[in-house]
Amino acid sequence: MADTTTRYRSSATCSYPNHKIQAGDIYQFGCELEFYIDTDRHKFTEAVDAIRCAVAEITDVDILVDLTYLPDEPDRYQCIQIKPDNSLDGHGIEINTPITSRQGIKHYLTHLLPLIEQYGYTNADTGLHFHISTVQTDGVNLNFYLYMLMCHERGLLSSWAPRTGYSHNVMDILLKHTKAEARTKKTEKGTVWNLEKIAPNRIEIKTIGGTNYHQNAARIIGEFEEYAGLFDLLRFDRKPVWRAELIAQHKNLVASTPKEAQSEFSKAIAQTNLMATGKA
Repeated sequence: MADTTTRYRSSATCSYPNHKIQAGDIYQFGCELEFYIDTDRHKFTEAVDAIRCAVAEITDVDILVDLTYLPDEPDRYQCIQIKPDNSLDGHGIEINTPITSRQGIKHYLTHLLPLIEQYGYTNADTGLHFHISTVQTDGVNLNFYLYMLMCHERGLLSSWAPRTGYSHNVMDILLKHTKAEARTKKTEKGTVWNLEKIAPNRIEIKTIGGTNYHQNAARIIGEFEEYAGLFDLLRFDRKPVWRAELIAQHKNLVASTPKEAQSEFSKAIAQTNLMATGKA
């Protein structure tokens, strides 16, 4: 454990169900919540400690707190982490849930979002990220390019306004017929696109964010359910007619788009790594 990281146990009085991954689970989930501590109303360290105490009442996992460096404990992904966020300035922090179930994500969001309202605030720099993956890794190589088309067709990738320089919808390049108005590489403010393949079995979703995003719990949970449902649809090749229609429509859209926009789209897709799972 790093000298700056402190491990805390959850409260012995926690009465909530265990949301750890169980034998037989097909999927696993995680969530990152970025926000600022409101230092006009609270002392920074006191607010973080109050958040930590509140979190201890809603989970039975350990809590790692580090306000200087990122925790590096081997079991950190099985813990709640309260840590710095390198994309935020000043009093910005991030809370990471442990790897958990679909129901677990809804549980954590229900309890963590109000803590942001109580002790902090969100602005255009802040966002919420979901990670969705299969528990099984061997032999899994999902077609996340098709997943992008599914999410776009449902309106998920453009549900929230893009934040300057990052969290943009790659499909906008084709639809607007313009060059991408975003940076073309990772920066300290995050990556450009709001959907990214992390591994053959894992996607990161970065669509949600902006000023007061934390005040929209029902909307966030609803969209999470849609993302999770589409992930299941992708994994088991459900709705083949709809899938074929999406692919055909997309190919027609690309063919009707100016060459310059096609080139920008190809570059953007390369950055997201989505095409590495296979073409639609």
